[in-house]
Amino acid sequence: MKKLTWILILVFVASLLWWGFAISQEKPKVVAKSTASEKADTTKAKEHAYVGVGKCGCHKMKTWGNILEKWAATKHAGAYTRLAGEKAKAVAKDLKIENPQKSDKCLVCHVTGHEASAKLKGEKYSVEEGVTCEACHGPAGDYLKSHSKKDNAKQAAADGLMKPAEEGCVKCHNEKSPTYKEFKFKEAIKLVEHHKPTKEELEKAKKAEGK
Repeated sequence: MKKLTWILILVFVASLLWWGFAISQEKPKVVAKSTASEKADTTKAKEHAYVGVGKCGCHKMKTWGNILEKWAATKHAGAYTRLAGEKAKAVAKDLKIENPQKSDKCLVCHVTGHEASAKLKGEKYSVEEGVTCEACHGPAGDYLKSHSKKDNAKQAAADGLMKPAEEGCVKCHNEKSPTYKEFKFKEAIKLVEHHKPTKEELEKAKKAEGK
């Protein structure tokens, strides 16, 4: 009886030893983790190129409300040119800026896309255009084609097309500007308002021209 008991004990101990050895030989499962750089790549926003007003030819047409003509009449269109004026030079002198048309401090707000790299400036991009459509609607390098297609609003937005927003305006219209005046977005947006006219509006304009 004692012999049988000892045999059972030995078998039990041997089983424990074997089980422990088997567990120790198992390789731990490796869980793949995304590195910081990989996460950065997936969240990095695509940079769109600035194309300049010259690429917005369709908006010259009456069917589009002569939008380019309206823009050309705004202070935005003359933002770069005004830097050559006596008032701008006087302000620049107080700030110890030799030439406001060559100073990054001035151009960052007087020229759309000034801070963008050279590769993000198209062949028609020009500093002389001042503050352009792309300041409010975003650089058009990718949405230039997609935004003109019907029922393609989602794709145009994905390509960088934006609606004018106050947060975009106050990047320049703020207390840091040496010529700052109180900025009220709801009133300011009316000064640059434009839209594609409806059929009714086009017909009304046509009748007005015929008088």
